[in-house]
Amino acid sequence: MRFSQGGIFLLTYLAITPKALSECASRPALPLVHVAYAVGQGGCLTRCDATAFPRGGLMGLSDRCTGAIPRIDTLCRTIVAECVKRGFQGVLADFETNPYSDRLSFLSRLSARLSTRGMALYCPLSLPAEGAALLVGTGLSGGSLRALLEETACRYGAERLALDLERVMMDFPLPCPSGCGTPLTREELLALREKHPSSVYFSRELMAKYFTYSAGNGTHFVLFDDAETLRQKVKLAQNLGIQTAFLMFPEISDLLPEL
Repeated sequence: MRFSQGGIFLLTYLAITPKALSECASRPALPLVHVAYAVGQGGCLTRCDATAFPRGGLMGLSDRCTGAIPRIDTLCRTIVAECVKRGFQGVLADFETNPYSDRLSFLSRLSARLSTRGMALYCPLSLPAEGAALLVGTGLSGGSLRALLEETACRYGAERLALDLERVMMDFPLPCPSGCGTPLTREELLALREKHPSSVYFSRELMAKYFTYSAGNGTHFVLFDDAETLRQKVKLAQNLGIQTAFLMFPEISDLLPEL
């Protein structure tokens, strides 16, 4: 799927597991990230579902290796070979920050090998591998999304950024000095809206909707995304020259028809 704004296109991928894809009534009309691969123990490439044979889109790669990755060059060659075999256009490395200092080196070397084949590597902003596109999360609870994207684009270049369209659904007690709220499920959010039918507002800074309600002796602030706010975030990214975005299927499965 490509969103268009002022002649700028934003390519949007849907990250989905083989199991969820098999349960869909019809194949989603989006290029896919196949969330099926991991760096396993010993630095081996593993696929979570041996009966699934994904093709096209991107390889979704997680990190399940405890300790440093041995034989990094061998692992990089194996990943590139699998991408060629499956017709992937690159890799989305869903790596969380961990205590193993070799991850940045691994991702930089993987990026270089993918690049020689015309493929791309997408990785977290916390692991800015050389030559890779960097994911910037949109799920803010404070500050300004525009300021975050502008500052990051100034540092790395907008053409090197990709949007991680995180769907926010959080309940914050007020005051909330930590900035950490309680995550809500879709059902919990709907139940709160039915129980507390207060006015809903749009935050231009966070680019999300919110409402407040009273419970006991305190007030709560509920921040949430829907299809409209996700489109607003996409529009902002397009205006800043960001060209790629990612949606996670479990977060937005109910919004796909609207998106």
